[in-house]
Amino acid sequence: MTLREFFERYYEIICSGNLDDLDAFYHAGSAVMAGAKSQFETMRKQLDFQMTLTHVELLAKRDDLLIVRDEMTIQGEKDGQNLEKRSENIHSLAKEAGQWRIFSTANFPGEAG
Repeated sequence: MTLREFFERYYEIICSGNLDDLDAFYHAGSAVMAGAKSQFETMRKQLDFQMTLTHVELLAKRDDLLIVRDEMTIQGEKDGQNLEKRSENIHSLAKEAGQWRIFSTANFPGEAG
């Protein structure tokens, strides 16, 4: 699975899937998974939205660590108003059982559209 495919599937689950399916994307040692799932659940309750991955880039690679930057557009509707936001994230991924898993994520909000 490519980085693009990994993050496209990840954001697809956030938008419309069962958030428990995100467990497979997170490293067991990650301290951010529960908070991220809670944040995504809150978002899904507040508005209908779609996340579209627009760019993914490998910034650094070691045998046991990847640093990845992604950019996405979040489009949604709340109270009859269309919303659009660009967002960037930096993810660190660590290997677990031979698979890359998200260990941590930092969000850098983009400009509102």
